[in-house]
Amino acid sequence: MRRKHLLVLALVAILLALPLGAANENINYTDINKIKAEGMQHSQVMELNSWLADVYAPRLTGSPMAEKAANWVVGKLKEWGLANAKIEPWENRNGFDRGWTNDKFYMAAVSPDRFPIPGTPTGWTPGTNGLQSGEVVLVTATTPEDLAQYKGKLKGKWVMTQEMPDVPAYWDAIAKRYTPEQLQAMELATAPQPEFGVTPPGGGRQGGAPAGRQGGPAAPGAPGQQAAAGQRAGAPGAPQAPAAAGGRGGQGAANARNDFFRAEGVLGTISTAPRGHGIYTISGNRASDPATTLPAIVIPAEQYGRIGRTLAKNIPVTIEADIKNTYYPNPPVFNVVGEIPGTDKADEIVLLGGHIDTWHAATGAADNGNGVAAMMEAVRILKATGVRLRRTVRVGFWEGEEQGLLGSREYVSMHFASRKPAPAGAGAGPGGGGGGRGGAPVRLEDLDVKADYNKLSVYFNIDNGTGALRGIYLQGNDAVAPIFREWMEPFRNMGMTTVTIRNTSGTDHQSFDAVGLPGFQFIQDEVEYNAIVHHTNLDTYERLQPRDNVQMATICAAWAYLAANRDDKLPRKPLATAPPTRPTTH
Repeated sequence: MRRKHLLVLALVAILLALPLGAANENINYTDINKIKAEGMQHSQVMELNSWLADVYAPRLTGSPMAEKAANWVVGKLKEWGLANAKIEPWENRNGFDRGWTNDKFYMAAVSPDRFPIPGTPTGWTPGTNGLQSGEVVLVTATTPEDLAQYKGKLKGKWVMTQEMPDVPAYWDAIAKRYTPEQLQAMELATAPQPEFGVTPPGGGRQGGAPAGRQGGPAAPGAPGQQAAAGQRAGAPGAPQAPAAAGGRGGQGAANARNDFFRAEGVLGTISTAPRGHGIYTISGNRASDPATTLPAIVIPAEQYGRIGRTLAKNIPVTIEADIKNTYYPNPPVFNVVGEIPGTDKADEIVLLGGHIDTWHAATGAADNGNGVAAMMEAVRILKATGVRLRRTVRVGFWEGEEQGLLGSREYVSMHFASRKPAPAGAGAGPGGGGGGRGGAPVRLEDLDVKADYNKLSVYFNIDNGTGALRGIYLQGNDAVAPIFREWMEPFRNMGMTTVTIRNTSGTDHQSFDAVGLPGFQFIQDEVEYNAIVHHTNLDTYERLQPRDNVQMATICAAWAYLAANRDDKLPRKPLATAPPTRPTTH
C-alpha cells in the first residue's frame, strides 16, 4: 500500500509540474542544437545585410534597383540549393504605372549666405529640369480663400509649406529593449473581442496596445512618434504624411494647393519633420502624375528652421537646386520566392518572409533589408545543417508593402485565397487583405479559395527592424499558444520568452490573417526603430545590431524546422459562417 501511495504522489507531482495547456510537442533537440550551432557560430546574416543595404539599395517598388536586388536574391537561393527560386510577377499592377528613381540631388542656400541643404525628393515627384534658383517664401495656407492672397506673387519661388517645428531634446536614451515587466504585461493581455463589423480602437492595433508599431509598449519618450508611431506609413489606417510631402492623406486640399502653386509658377515645395537632429521621414504617391506635380523636397528641421527664422527677420533667402528624377513606364512588379522541398508532407508549406521594398531616403537596412536577410539566412541554415524537413519550407519576399501590403496580398490571392468584393457600404479589411473586414471574423463565404488554401501550415514574418526576437503575437489564435510556448523553451536563454494574444498590424502577416490563414509577426525589441530609422534618411547598415540579427535568423530557422516536422499543420482560427445577431434597437 505504501508503494502504491508513493506512486500516486509521484504522478500527481508530475502532472502539477506540466504547464497548463501543454501541447506535448515532439522537439528533436539534436537537430535544434545543429541549427543553433550553425546559426550562432557560422552566421552569414550581416554579410547578406551588407549586400542588401550597401549594394542593392534603395529598393523602391518599380525601380530598376528593386529588380537587380531580386535577381541577386534568386541567385543566392539557387547557390544554396533551393528549388523553384524565381521572380514571380504580380497578376495585378496595383497602380504601379510608373517606376521612379532619384538620380541626382543638390540643394544649397546661396544668399544671404551659402550653406548646403541636405534632403530627398518625395517619391514620384519630378525633378527641376536643370539648375533652378529662386527666393524662398513661407506659405502655410491650404484653402483657396487663403491662397488667393498669394496670387501673382509666387512665380520662380520655392515654397516652404509648414511652420518651423519645435525640436525636442533627446533627454532619455533613444534605443529601447523590452523590460521583463513590459513583456509580462504583454503576456497577460486579454484577447480582443471586437463587435462584429466594428474596428477596435487604435486603427487596427488590437488588444489594447499602446502606441507603437508592434502593438507592444512603445519606447518611452522616443522622438519621432508624433506621426510615425502607430502603424506603417503606406499601410491603410496609418498616419499619412503631410500633403506637401507627397502623402496620400487630404488629397482634395493637397491637389488644389498643388494646382494653385503650379499655376503661379512655383519652382517646388519644401517640407520637414519635427524630430530634428538631421532626421526626416520620406514617403511618396505612386499615382502622382509628373505632368501635374511639382518637385517636392523634404529637408531636416535644422536647415528648414534656419531658412524660416531668416525670413522672419525680413531678410530674403535664395536657394538653388539641381534635382534629377527618372520615371520608368510599366515597371516590373513582383515577389521573390524559393523553397526547400519537404519529404513525406512535401505538398504542405511552411512559409517565411518579409518585404523587400524600401523607401528611398536611405538604404532600408532595418525596414526591411534586415528581415529579408534574416529569412535568407534561416533557409541557408536549414540547407547547411541538412536537417530533415517533412513539409516544404518556402521563403517569400514581397514588393509594395510600403504602399499597403500589396505584394503579400497579391501572393495570397494568387496561391491561397482572396476576399470577395465587399457588399456596397461594407468596409474592407486592413490592407485590402489584412484582417477581417472592419475587425470582424473571416467568413468562409467571403473567400474565393484557391487550391493551396489547405496546404499552408503557417507564415512567419519579420518586419520590425533590427531588434532581437522576444516572443510572438498570436493574432487572436489561442490554439497555437501552447505550441509556441513549448517551441520557445530551447530559446529562452536567447531572450525568446513571450506569447501574447494581442494582434499587431501594419505588415505582411495581415495578408494571410485576412483570409483565415495562420500568419504571425514576432515581438522584437524596439531598439531605435520608431525613434530614428522608420522611413527616415538614417535607415542604413549602421543602425543594425549584429547579435540581434544572428539571434533572429537562428530562431526563424528553428521555428521553420519545428513547423515543418509536426505531425499536424498548425491550428487555424475558426472561420465564421454567419454574422452574429444583434439585438434590435428602437
